[in-house]
Amino acid sequence: MYDAIIIGAGLGGLTCAAKLASNGKSVLVLEKLDHIGGTSYIFKRNGYIFPMGPLSFSFPHLVKKMLKDVGVKKEITFERNHFQLITPYIDIIYSQEWNEFKDKLRKSFKSDENGINACFDDFSSLFDAIKDIHEWNPEFLIGKKRNNAKKELTNYEKQFKLIDENNTLFSKSYLKSCLKDDTLIRLLGSQGSYTPIMSMTHLAFLWNVMSIEGIWFPSCGIHGMSDLLNDVIIDNGGEVRLNSNVVEILLKDSKAVGVKLASNEVHESEWIIVNADYKKTVLNLINKKEIPQKFLDRVINSRYTGSELSIYLGIDPSEVNFTKMRATHLFYRSKFDEKRENDPEYFENKEIEICDWSSKSPLFAPEGKKVLILRVSMPYEHFEHWKIGEKKRKDGYDEYKRSLANKMIKEVENILPGISNSIDVMEIATPLTYEDWGQRSYGSIAGWNRDMTKLYFKKKSLIENPFENLLNVGIYSFLEPFLGGVPTSIYSGCLAADYILEKNER
Repeated sequence: MYDAIIIGAGLGGLTCAAKLASNGKSVLVLEKLDHIGGTSYIFKRNGYIFPMGPLSFSFPHLVKKMLKDVGVKKEITFERNHFQLITPYIDIIYSQEWNEFKDKLRKSFKSDENGINACFDDFSSLFDAIKDIHEWNPEFLIGKKRNNAKKELTNYEKQFKLIDENNTLFSKSYLKSCLKDDTLIRLLGSQGSYTPIMSMTHLAFLWNVMSIEGIWFPSCGIHGMSDLLNDVIIDNGGEVRLNSNVVEILLKDSKAVGVKLASNEVHESEWIIVNADYKKTVLNLINKKEIPQKFLDRVINSRYTGSELSIYLGIDPSEVNFTKMRATHLFYRSKFDEKRENDPEYFENKEIEICDWSSKSPLFAPEGKKVLILRVSMPYEHFEHWKIGEKKRKDGYDEYKRSLANKMIKEVENILPGISNSIDVMEIATPLTYEDWGQRSYGSIAGWNRDMTKLYFKKKSLIENPFENLLNVGIYSFLEPFLGGVPTSIYSGCLAADYILEKNER
């Protein structure tokens, strides 16, 4: 009998387990895959090291504090990354400090100067409102912390009201009311070249992450944070078991009491914490007869973010002209063609992310070499027919994904001349890869959908659910990644652990 069983060894689950273990609780982490970290980890090919998922994150000082609080002792430093957008109409680094960014836009879009001033003033008011939101807003807290926040909410009435109003204000409508230039509307509304779909509050979270807090990379690597958390668990008597597939969460009178593995092993526990795809948790691990129908409908009908086609390249940089790439992350789009907006293979009409991954650490590539990551949005449905089982594909799948990769590289050649002839190593991940190896429904890469009209939950935090002693952590445990993906996942693990410790005090 354990104090807590954690399903999934992603950052949220590892954080929760580490905090519980360092507070004397017996914990068992069960991970289906053969490595910890979930998609926040790495894989290696011929001397090159590639990332499985996130490339960097925000709120480094908060992350550092949370890791220290759960028992990580290693000193971690952070280096800021920057983001550039190139389209036929603009070439800009948009991760600049907020006021510098405003001044840059005013010079570039002089006819919209007044509108830019108004937009930036409104965004700044929202930034003030969402500052430290996880410390005072009950919607981002649980247990005693939430109750205490509710008592103090009168001190934050102005902030809460502004956030609430902007939760239902569509960014597209707002930006069009202030600005004329479509390029500017797209940039401010999507941090790129796409039509805005977010609420203003959600968009403010993203710009706060990008330009106020900044995007950073840790000295230990994102995968290194998983390793450090794993060490805390083990050093404090916890267990981490890989290749351990949980097939059912056991309930008794709507209370979680244990888990059953594919091997038919059964483990009992006072608490079950799930760091996994929320839909899979509810739809695959819990007996549907036990699930309240309204909650089940919300889970089924709410949508995730889309998936990607990712190309991992080990290259000889001497063959490539990097003159136009002025940031660690470059987003490039060469055409705007509304008639072919839904054509997944028309890469000229898509925004392609190019990440200079090996610039984050010299260890990621052999001496004299470089790692680039190319990523582009790609609908899961476009690949679904290739799947015949978990990690099983129809004949021709490998050839097809390679043909797509070659098309994408040909498009990137326009911005990075010479890249086609520089390649030493190439790996390709499709939405099916993210689904089967990343354990994400539909290959989703970034949690719940950015379009809040496609979500049917009534609260921001999904850590708690209809079942007693069952908690969810990770990127899917909040409707919006208000701290960005990695910090939100770690924060959810801390919050769940604190809640369990609080309950056990009684």
